[in-house]
Amino acid sequence: MFETASAAEVDAVVIGGDVIPHHLPRWDALGPLEAQTAYIRQVMIPAFTLFREKRPIPIYLDLGNDDWVWGRRLLSPHDGTLFHLLHMRRHRFGSGNVPVEIDIIGYMCVPPTPFNRKDWEKPDAPGWFYPPENRVQLNGYISSEGHLENHTLDMDAQDTIATDLDRLSARIRRPFIFVSHSPPYGTPLDVIESGLQVGSISIRRFIEHWADKGLLLASLHGHIHESPRRSGAVHTCIGGAVCMNPGQNNGPGARLRYVLFEVLKTASGGGKIQILQEPGE
Repeated sequence: MFETASAAEVDAVVIGGDVIPHHLPRWDALGPLEAQTAYIRQVMIPAFTLFREKRPIPIYLDLGNDDWVWGRRLLSPHDGTLFHLLHMRRHRFGSGNVPVEIDIIGYMCVPPTPFNRKDWEKPDAPGWFYPPENRVQLNGYISSEGHLENHTLDMDAQDTIATDLDRLSARIRRPFIFVSHSPPYGTPLDVIESGLQVGSISIRRFIEHWADKGLLLASLHGHIHESPRRSGAVHTCIGGAVCMNPGQNNGPGARLRYVLFEVLKTASGGGKIQILQEPGE
């Protein structure tokens, strides 16, 4: 990723979650949280430090539902220096090198999944806890206390993705780019291998609302790694906003997949997003 960013001479890097590999060295011997801690300390932080020494450009990132939240405590001391953490946060996008003044806003929680990592999962919205056709697992584990603890998602909880996005909406001041780990429901960006669509309805409503107001320029997504291959599309549009999910294949031989885009100034003085390069197979 950093080699690609350097070669393309980008002005910023955005990483939307699922950062830490699943099968780390000594995973079985150390345990998942200890192996993740070793990776962050010994590989991830040194790599970011080396890149920033060569190219001191802003990096925006956070963890995704494949990453145990316990590791975030190791990232927090570097927030604002090596990178800017995104979840429930608003930052100025770029460092004076963007032709219009825009923000970048992040949200990393996802609707319930069939998997047992529950750190980043929440019910989606009242009356729509998750896509009704999806098969989910409510029981699993969370890691917030430094060990894996049994946890069951509460489908009656008032704390939902929708309520989080209401809180984020109160922070919006100007045009922005939205980084959401989950893609919006019912688009070419949320298609799993079976053909079902499992994105977030709350995230879709958030995008529709702010695109309609003319403030959302683009939304960046991940989570459903196979969706671009399955649907044949890396991006779509909702209102005036460009929504992207480059996808990322897993396992040996998997190549980095990314989207290169540019922020342009319009004749009216506003901003728009132009995609420069989509991932190839």
